[in-house]
Amino acid sequence: MARSLPATTNPPATAIVAGPAGHARVTVSQLINQFTAWLEKPGNYPRLARQFVLYCLENKLPLDGGSLRIYAGGKAGNQVSPVKKFILFYQTQGCPTVVADPPKHRRVPPAANELILGYLADATHLRGDKSKENYTQALNAFFTYIFEEQEAGRHATYCAQTIGQYVNDLKQRGLSAFTVNFYLSTIKQLTEWVIKHRTRLGLSDEQADGLRDVALIRGLTIERGFYKDSLDEAERDALLVSINDLTDKAIVALLVIEGLRTVEVTRLTLGDVEFSKGLLQVRGKGKSTKKAIKLFDSCSAILRQYIQSGEGIPLTASASAALFPDLETAQIRYRVDKYFKALDLKRKGMSAHSLRHTAGQLLIDKGVEPVWVQRHLRHELFETTQFYIKKKTERDYFEKMPGSV
Repeated sequence: MARSLPATTNPPATAIVAGPAGHARVTVSQLINQFTAWLEKPGNYPRLARQFVLYCLENKLPLDGGSLRIYAGGKAGNQVSPVKKFILFYQTQGCPTVVADPPKHRRVPPAANELILGYLADATHLRGDKSKENYTQALNAFFTYIFEEQEAGRHATYCAQTIGQYVNDLKQRGLSAFTVNFYLSTIKQLTEWVIKHRTRLGLSDEQADGLRDVALIRGLTIERGFYKDSLDEAERDALLVSINDLTDKAIVALLVIEGLRTVEVTRLTLGDVEFSKGLLQVRGKGKSTKKAIKLFDSCSAILRQYIQSGEGIPLTASASAALFPDLETAQIRYRVDKYFKALDLKRKGMSAHSLRHTAGQLLIDKGVEPVWVQRHLRHELFETTQFYIKKKTERDYFEKMPGSV
């Protein structure tokens, strides 16, 4: 089934079409591609330039300084300067007429789609529909990249070299290190599956050997700054005290005291709260099995109050009934943001998920062994837990260092 891998034939590059009155006509993508090639170090310039071009097309504005003054209102300088450079480039090209890109047809070739479906059918670690949907989108994006590169006349196939170029392209588009690494991880997992089933898929030894190099491609380094902000202990306590609604208070307590993810809160049942044992049974993201964690006394008291009030829970509810009926993650984010804003805690990087970071950070700050924090938050990698340690180290550095040596 070697023929099932994406085709390696490269179609010719799309030509620039002459427009009316002798003026050149280019599509948005053609113009941005030319701008990218013109730049010595593209960075996020092409992405910001595309946003400006689309804005001008939508509002029937020329691509010039006057339109930029309208567009730039309220934007930071680092969002405006790339557009200024784009306008200079555009003028050097003779200000061609720009038209919208034609509607996209299906990009993922049937052969690649067959590989994706086969892999997902065997991917037992992807339990939930949402996880499979995320993997499908990520893999489709990669094969779409191959298709578009070939369509533009550039060599691209399902191989380590192209995947490396794809990772660099994602980085230049301004995607976060988390997103880039997730996309790369999905491709690596698909590749591992393809190699494992190479006989059934009809791959030659040469093709299989070429794909093994994919495992050597390294992702992006995730710096501490990528991690979201967290509350300090006083802010956490003030947040809980400010909430009068028993349902909201129970939800926030599970996030900020127990460190649950928003999706984990929505999955809780009445039976998952074991007051007598001081345990909370949690079903993690993308997993079908539950893991017990310690139910802290402060959270236990809030949950007791919520359950005993009967707020939102029928009196006849069984142990399998939802702890928060019909609750969705978007509703949690909305409610948390509401309380953040009321207490003036809504700052850059602060979200509902920041409450999970708060729980982990405060456990480290109180001297809990990092290995137990990892176990409580259910981090697969200890490196994730170490970010809380690094944050505490940075904060304590000047206080702990001696005045003289």
